[in-house]
Amino acid sequence: MSSFHRPSTETPHDSGDPNGATHPSHHRRRDSKQHDNKPGQDRTYRHTETVGSATEQAARSGRKIPESPTRARSKASRKPRPRVLGPCLAMGFVAALAITTSVPARSLVSPAQLSAHVLAVEATDNTQPGQHIEITGTNLAIGVTREDYQVESRRELAAAAGIQTAPTFTNNPNGTIQWPFAVGVKIGDRFGYRNCAGCSTDHGGQDFNPGLGAKIQAIAAGTVSVSTEDGGSLGTVTMIDHVINGKKITSVYAHQLAGSRRVQVGDTVTPGQAIGQVGNTGMSTGPHLHFEIRTGGVDGTKVDPLVWLQENTN
Repeated sequence: MSSFHRPSTETPHDSGDPNGATHPSHHRRRDSKQHDNKPGQDRTYRHTETVGSATEQAARSGRKIPESPTRARSKASRKPRPRVLGPCLAMGFVAALAITTSVPARSLVSPAQLSAHVLAVEATDNTQPGQHIEITGTNLAIGVTREDYQVESRRELAAAAGIQTAPTFTNNPNGTIQWPFAVGVKIGDRFGYRNCAGCSTDHGGQDFNPGLGAKIQAIAAGTVSVSTEDGGSLGTVTMIDHVINGKKITSVYAHQLAGSRRVQVGDTVTPGQAIGQVGNTGMSTGPHLHFEIRTGGVDGTKVDPLVWLQENTN
């Protein structure tokens, strides 16, 4: 720190000294003025150079300046504010992600929009430059025929309908001569002699065991000649006359579920048409279809149905 005395504003008197020395009386006047000052009224001016703030000066001297009470109170009154913006954004992102991953994309569009989109894509792939394709409501109706079903699909449908399938045969739904069931089922007692207590030892047909209620179908086009709930030992039975390879053939469907017959005498049927359901009526030891093939009509000769089907189905 430096200090200096303010120079006097009085003009020094020329003493006539060639060296410019001041007259002694001038110093006496200054001294007298200083001695005339009252206590506490020092007229000597001192100037302090401003080096820095009080805080900087205190830091240089090693002193610590006490904190202002007002500033201390303002700090004490401040409480940390909870930062809620970040967690809220994070929770919102997680919720949006959960919705997008849990909701299938198909549920966000209508079936009509989805079908129209598929048709539009197909049209784009097959459209030549300059062509225009109009998609209307009729374009969305896609017909499905029996040919579109695969073997596995038919088996799954049969299983869902209660039919017990088995890899015994494969039915062609488009054939003119088919099996009495749309899918392969378990094969029961064969045609001919059998050792059976309580039933006929001369078995005139072939038994199929698809389960109670399984749908029975006509093997070929023909005309219903017999349809009754009272078929004696055959129980509920349906008989259909066919002309196959120029010969008259009658197919017999016995032990049907009571009340399940879907055709009457005189009705014409087509291959694969449902005519009834598997039951346990008549002389039967359990639910099954007793199937017969008779050559020459209802009163004709019985032949081995399994062999006949294997030779004639197409």
